[in-house]
Amino acid sequence: MVFDRSAVTIEKVQYHDLKDLEKIFTKEFSEEVNTEIIKQRIHRVRQFYYILLPLSTLSNWINNLFNIYIIRVEGNVAGFIQISTLTSKRLHLDYIAISKTYRGQGLGSFVLQTLFESIVDKNGYEIILEVRSDNKARHLYERLGFTSQAQVLHYAMDFNVSNLLPRQSLTARAKLQRLKEADRPALYRLYRVSIPRSLQRVVNREYKEFNPSLFVRHLTLIKNYLMRTEKQEFIVRIDDKVIASVEWRSYPKAKIHMLSMLLNPRFEYLREELICQALEILQESYKEGRITTTIYNDSVTKQAVLEKLGFIKQEMYYLMLRTSGGKGSRNPRRIHPMTDLYFTLHGSNSHVNRKNLQ
Repeated sequence: MVFDRSAVTIEKVQYHDLKDLEKIFTKEFSEEVNTEIIKQRIHRVRQFYYILLPLSTLSNWINNLFNIYIIRVEGNVAGFIQISTLTSKRLHLDYIAISKTYRGQGLGSFVLQTLFESIVDKNGYEIILEVRSDNKARHLYERLGFTSQAQVLHYAMDFNVSNLLPRQSLTARAKLQRLKEADRPALYRLYRVSIPRSLQRVVNREYKEFNPSLFVRHLTLIKNYLMRTEKQEFIVRIDDKVIASVEWRSYPKAKIHMLSMLLNPRFEYLREELICQALEILQESYKEGRITTTIYNDSVTKQAVLEKLGFIKQEMYYLMLRTSGGKGSRNPRRIHPMTDLYFTLHGSNSHVNRKNLQ
């Protein structure tokens, strides 16, 4: 079966599409990836659609929940694509999911080319994505102009009441402390020294991500409550300087807990004991679940620490970047933080509604 390009439509997902999206993820991708978090996110967006939608004009994080587009061929659902705005000049391809019925026909390539022509190249934006090393789609992304910037390793560890997490055996040389609002400006400085220079342009996080306004923080609390996401943040101080940060992002229903860590390279020797402290804190709140964490493949020491503590390497991903390739403006237009990117295709005609772009 070969799809007819003139029969392809791409439109932003509406409330009545979300149930189909949840079903397709369960049916089409449960054997390939862990779909629990994505399914839960879709379910919560559907459940609180009319509460979150008005807030999406005020918060980029909430707005990104709604940047999902449904792909149809001759009226039949063929897949979905989700795009997020990361910074004022950069997009992130969260996922492109094509139904098994339409795979191998070039539909994914066609959809991405349309996206690039309509939004990315025309405005000089950059776009990044992560793809598993054994995913054949990586070669497609390379043909479309993406280049690999780094390797990202995913680790996981299961725990329950009969399988206790590792505990610290030595006297702590540094102690995790609850993050206070006054500590937030220091997080950006920590990020700048902890991320390898070769990746800073690619990752390129902004100051406001680490120190958002009070209004944005309140919106985030509302979003986390509605989405049933629980977050715990900690820092470590030595000589009155923040040298590490640890964050737990938990999804209790899915029983998944994500561990994120920033550590000043001068204090790499503290990695093991800080992770142990974080694991103790987690097990005080939860009796079972799966812990996941990611690291850049830039140090065997990091890998050795995780494996010593019982983490198992799951898979490797490539972090890939695509610039405008010289097309479009040399000075990219700024993406408004709260904008919707209306990426639509009706037959052979596509357009982007940029009424909110600066």
